[in-house]
Amino acid sequence: MVRNFFKTAVRYTLKNKVITGINILSLAIGISATLVIFLLIQYDLNFDKKVTDRDRVYRLVSDGDFKNSGTLVPLVRMLETELTAIESVLPLYKIQNAKIKASSPGSKEQQVLTKQQGFVFTNSQYFAFYPHTWLAGSAAALDQQSMAVLTDKDLQRYFPNVSPAEAIGKTFVLGDSVTLEIAGVVKEMSYNSDFKFTSFVAVATIPLSASLKEQFNWDAWSNYSDAYQCLLKIKAGTSIENMEKELLGLLAKHKKIDIDGWKDKFKLQPLADVHFNTEFNYGAIKPDTLRNLLILALFLLSLGIINFVNLSTAQSIERAKEIGIRKTLGSSKRKLVLQFLTETCIVAFVATLLSIILLPILLQTFAGFIPKGLTWQNLPTGSIALFLFGQLIVVTLVAGFYPAWVLTGYAPVLALKNQLFKNSNLSRSSGIRKTLTVFQFVLAQVFLIAVIAVTKQIQFATHKDMGFRKEAIINFYIPGSYGNSDKGKLLKNKLKAMPEIKALSFGNQSPAFSGWMNTTINTGSEQDNKLVTLDSRTGDEHYLEVYNIPLVAGRNIELRDSITEAMINEKALPLLHLKSPQEALGLSLNNGELTVVGVMKDFDVASAHHEVRPLIYWGDNRGYVMHIALDQQHPENWKTAIDKISKEYSALFPEDAFEYQFLDETIAGFYMKEQQLSKLLRWAVSLSIVIAGLGLFGLAIFTANQRSKEIGIRKVLGATAAQIVVLLLKNLISLVAIACLIAFPIAWYLVNKWLQDFAYRTTINWWIFAVSAIGLLLVATAVLLSKTVLAARANPVDSLRDE
Repeated sequence: MVRNFFKTAVRYTLKNKVITGINILSLAIGISATLVIFLLIQYDLNFDKKVTDRDRVYRLVSDGDFKNSGTLVPLVRMLETELTAIESVLPLYKIQNAKIKASSPGSKEQQVLTKQQGFVFTNSQYFAFYPHTWLAGSAAALDQQSMAVLTDKDLQRYFPNVSPAEAIGKTFVLGDSVTLEIAGVVKEMSYNSDFKFTSFVAVATIPLSASLKEQFNWDAWSNYSDAYQCLLKIKAGTSIENMEKELLGLLAKHKKIDIDGWKDKFKLQPLADVHFNTEFNYGAIKPDTLRNLLILALFLLSLGIINFVNLSTAQSIERAKEIGIRKTLGSSKRKLVLQFLTETCIVAFVATLLSIILLPILLQTFAGFIPKGLTWQNLPTGSIALFLFGQLIVVTLVAGFYPAWVLTGYAPVLALKNQLFKNSNLSRSSGIRKTLTVFQFVLAQVFLIAVIAVTKQIQFATHKDMGFRKEAIINFYIPGSYGNSDKGKLLKNKLKAMPEIKALSFGNQSPAFSGWMNTTINTGSEQDNKLVTLDSRTGDEHYLEVYNIPLVAGRNIELRDSITEAMINEKALPLLHLKSPQEALGLSLNNGELTVVGVMKDFDVASAHHEVRPLIYWGDNRGYVMHIALDQQHPENWKTAIDKISKEYSALFPEDAFEYQFLDETIAGFYMKEQQLSKLLRWAVSLSIVIAGLGLFGLAIFTANQRSKEIGIRKVLGATAAQIVVLLLKNLISLVAIACLIAFPIAWYLVNKWLQDFAYRTTINWWIFAVSAIGLLLVATAVLLSKTVLAARANPVDSLRDE
């Protein structure tokens, strides 16, 4: 019986090649889309799953006036000895763009590797939290000064063709002066983690180097950075709320600040929350995002299923006599249902195979959206096979059950007498077909409006006035950070003489960059001795000139030996209890260390998601970032200027590649997630329109075939081809128009909800809805015309003579 079902199903699908092809293609697109989204969701849900005692591991984050994933470095050293409820302390102090010098075997010259990623200062507890496979050495060495552990990947990069056992005892240089000895080699972590590193340096090494102590604010109780992170394993049964109170007390004890005036505090963030909390993790994935991806996957798959249902029920009249004969010959309804489910399963199976073929193409096409850790080579084949098998069963049942119910519901007598118009199943299926078609185009319309709105917001955010000049400005880092500040000043003096450079400043970060930089300032007031936390920037007196930041009161800073001058922005005035910019002039901060001499006009320090923040800028002749303003009026001179800068840079730093970035490109990078969302929505729009268009084309074929005699009679009676086309288009186009009207309020609600995440947002104009509706109607009309025009031009004799 099963063999007969299979043979009959194959014959039918081969006989109806066009409809079968449409069903297979639309289902394959939906299945491949759900497969990609399944892989994305699985990838994110697997982060940090293998951490030992994961439920007792927390990250120490700043949860005060400013939320930051970082902590205070000196606080970390106090935790293990002063808080007895902590079982293990894991410091994680990250180095970006590390420079490594290593001697290759048999070579007297050192190879220099720059811009190395994955470096972290930590201790032996890292490998207790995150188990690795050891190839040589042990974790205990990371509790000793000047020791390092490398992954096999980094070992081969630094010491090619050296085995893990041979690597033990070899040395390499971090930066320009920190010599490290290899004490162990491990295999690179194979699972997903937000704390995945490839080179590990003993945190006890930091006190040996003055530059490292400064870089990591070893003794500073007021400097936060997301580069200084810490994981804690809490003893079982410990109250997290009490722990957070003890942390606040510990801060008050060592900073000697009245606890009532303390603005900042720390929070213990569960490890399971790290990958999904955007407050403390810039690259986090919101749980809402995973939910939305899952909904998107279901929608895209449902579009293919709807096509199958629509086209199957539309063909029900053509199969009515077949059903009548089968029932007359004794076939039961159960056998007929199994027959039609077999046909559905074959179509779904072929679509599944096609989706597997499409998968690597989709992964390559959307490489910018898909995480780097998710590649074609490391796909979980077992999970994919299980997912596709389960999806095949679901698709077969969902897509096949209703058509089977409609087809097997025909009364044999009515089917054989061509009186199917009396069959209630047929009329119901017609109404359901229209409803499902409307649903398809509602989805397509919502996606299309969302694409336009997201693109409009990205354009608004990247082109809005941020309060400072961002065009024709380049930034580049000085290797070695503050440790090479003197060389940076020497480079600055050489660059000043270049006529192509209009303004030049040397300090730390630009007004807006990828990350946060803040500091805690003592107001210095006898009546109100409180700490306030502000965003901070430091540098020379040319910063305002480079970025065209205007002053609203006072003057620019001057670099002096006796006193450090500072400027604040307007947003900082209320925080310092000042009523006007003039009141700020002469204000003493940090017990006289800083004197405010000017008030800057507010400017953005982050993306449009955030409002303007209180900020302080103070003079410092040291730095690690060069800020260069080029001639906006003559972009043809930029390449010459950059080539000259590169030449001077290479003369001072011959071992380091010159890498720069235009500030406006950096700011555009703030909206990477929005760009990815836009790409995902464009993908969803394209797929939904293609699938819905295929379904509409199939219905157009069915409609034209069903009404072929009517068309022939109308043409014989004098109807023109244009009149016939309008007749055939009218009903189907009206469904698309209804879908547009239904989609408008849904899209308006969703887009406005998404825009609420932005402090500065664009407006949702009426033309967005008009343009998207017209565009979708034009697409639908073009799809339908491809078939209706042929039907209208057909010779009426061909459709009338078969009786």
